Amino acid sequence: MLPKLQELPPKWARFCLGVGSFAAQELGLDFRNATCLVACSGGADSTALLLIAALLCPMHSGRVMAAHLDHGLRDDSSQDARFVAELCEKWNIPLASERQDVAALATERGIGLEEAGRLARYDLLERVRARTGAEIILLGHQLNDLAEDQLMRLTRGGGWPALGGMVGFDASRRLLRPLLLTPRAILEEFLTISGVPWCTDASNFEGSYMRNRMRQELVPVLLRENPAYLDSVSRLWRQARLDEIHWQAETERVLAQLPCVSHNGTLLLSAEVLNLCPAPLRLRVYKAALETLGPGQALSDGLFRLDELWRVRATGKKLRFPGDKEARVTQSGIAFQVIDRKKECG
Repeated sequence: MLPKLQELPPKWARFCLGVGSFAAQELGLDFRNATCLVACSGGADSTALLLIAALLCPMHSGRVMAAHLDHGLRDDSSQDARFVAELCEKWNIPLASERQDVAALATERGIGLEEAGRLARYDLLERVRARTGAEIILLGHQLNDLAEDQLMRLTRGGGWPALGGMVGFDASRRLLRPLLLTPRAILEEFLTISGVPWCTDASNFEGSYMRNRMRQELVPVLLRENPAYLDSVSRLWRQARLDEIHWQAETERVLAQLPCVSHNGTLLLSAEVLNLCPAPLRLRVYKAALETLGPGQALSDGLFRLDELWRVRATGKKLRFPGDKEARVTQSGIAFQVIDRKKECG
């Protein structure tokens, strides 16, 4: 049955309270007094999160629900779904559970299994959240996941501060990761002390997935070189978060000085504004200006090239960006607009 917080050893009671404090103080959202939807796969991370939420929320004014997606990728995946269902029944937690053919979804959309599974999970979570009126979705990503995420971003050529890893609170999608700075080993020890079992997904050990290779090959090497490597991961995440907050505020300050997009869809970053911006800020302003024109992600190489053209005042030079966007250097600044391909081709 669901233990009570006061029945836990003091160390673990403080641990649970610390998770709530981290979410409230560092991530800016106190889930303990909210209606929470916990994404629960049955693994150690999400099972620990479900237990922590079930212990903390009743002490405040919060409520807990759970959601589980069976990806249909393993013959024994139904056992995980059954485990989560039985756990929620014992703990009196409402559960929404679905099974989807993720392999078919991947084929249909021409994407990998990992991406298809991620899309299917977030689609289910948002549908359940909207249907039930949940205020926040709790995800079980923890510190080892963050270490893997940082390495994946580095491998794929990410820039700063994105290299700090996944966000702890995504307000736009109402996603909260209250375990983000908690090591996996601590969560497993917490469940063991609490007498709560969990499932082990064999696919987590398959070398065909990039994240698994990071987990099985790179992270162990880094931990051997630096046993405190996970502490470094935490520091990097905190530093990136502070830098992101600072640069986001600076970018918004600059954008607030600009006129609205003109009737012909052109946005001008004036020379007066750009001359007052240091290079790190200019690059972020370019990216933000392009994003105001619609979908299409600007890559760092293009942004660096645009800044080079501006610094040498290459008047008349143009650069194309994803989403049919164009940046043109003029005497008065840099003009951004979306190009109509039909008109351009006559």
